[in-house]
Amino acid sequence: MTVVVTGLGAVSCFGSGTAALWDGLLRADRRPVPAPDACGLSTRPYLYAAPDPGPVLPDAAASGGEPAGRTSALVAAAVAEAVGDAGLTAEDLRDAGLTVGTSLGDIDLAETREASDRHLATHRVAAVLAGRFGIGGPSQTLSTACSAGAYAVGWGAELIETGQADTVIACGGDAFSRVAIGTLQRFGLVDPECCRPFDADRAGMVTGEGAAAVVLESAESARHRGAAARAALAGHGWSCDAHHPMAPEPSGEQLCRSAVRALAGATEAPGAVVLHRAGVAGNDSVESAAVGRAVAAVGGGAAEVAGYAPKAVMGHTAGAAGVFGCVIAALILRHGVVPPNAHVATLDPDCPLRVPLGEPAPLTRPSVLVSGTGFGGNNAVLAWRAVG
Repeated sequence: MTVVVTGLGAVSCFGSGTAALWDGLLRADRRPVPAPDACGLSTRPYLYAAPDPGPVLPDAAASGGEPAGRTSALVAAAVAEAVGDAGLTAEDLRDAGLTVGTSLGDIDLAETREASDRHLATHRVAAVLAGRFGIGGPSQTLSTACSAGAYAVGWGAELIETGQADTVIACGGDAFSRVAIGTLQRFGLVDPECCRPFDADRAGMVTGEGAAAVVLESAESARHRGAAARAALAGHGWSCDAHHPMAPEPSGEQLCRSAVRALAGATEAPGAVVLHRAGVAGNDSVESAAVGRAVAAVGGGAAEVAGYAPKAVMGHTAGAAGVFGCVIAALILRHGVVPPNAHVATLDPDCPLRVPLGEPAPLTRPSVLVSGTGFGGNNAVLAWRAVG
């Protein structure tokens, strides 16, 4: 069964909407700003901050009276755009599925001095969204750290492929967290300047806020509704290194396995890869090498495939990152170009992929691979192709 994307939504440091996202990616000049809180650190950390999403949620969230925080509001804004883009009605949503990728959920509710509930309830975001939009089908929250969004999209596709739903809203989001930035800083994983994924002197990640959403449908459902497909899922694969709580397995064998599975039905290498690459040298190198081997397995040369790392200009959005990757893949397929990579003074000499710099590069083949990796070695890779 073919799964297609019929709606896209996003809220990022560039503003609200996928148009703002695409414009910001093409400009490739965004740098982070000081975080709103020093978090008890000796120096104030940097953040790619998202705007206030506005009144997208009622004052009392329709989820048993539970409060909604900033992450829920960001994701609700992205879902609203995606639902509108797909032309879904309230009746369509009644039986639709919902998959949510998030690392920390509405963590802001637990990080205030007045907080009475310090429990990290990531599932609350899904409850808030289901109540806000009347989504009544199967619901799942995926919290596999940085790969959660990619898992959410893959899981949503499986709900459709197994006949559990005709339509699924797959989304992800995370907002600024004092706990998260403090922990990353303590582990030495934060670049003090900006995120530089393809630079030889990269020094770590920079956190970002945001949310992204895609409407997934069976091709038959999209035809029945008369909805335009933005992209089609060609394949997806999951795996787990089970090597270390934070570091990837050095050989990248399991990530390569996921990528090979995603590309199993491909007759040629993808035109581009939207990488997880976040500026952490060891992780970046393992990912690029693993993806390069997967591309070779389908008869392509890695040097012919454009590698793109959006975290350079929007930061690491945690649970949203994989969904952002899928939205960006659909936009690349729509416009036929790959945005330029940012903040590269000296190109990483060990990257086997072609790295567009300075200006957008033509998409040489109508397919895009999206790679997602997370703490604990959780890998999720999705292959997208143009429709028509």
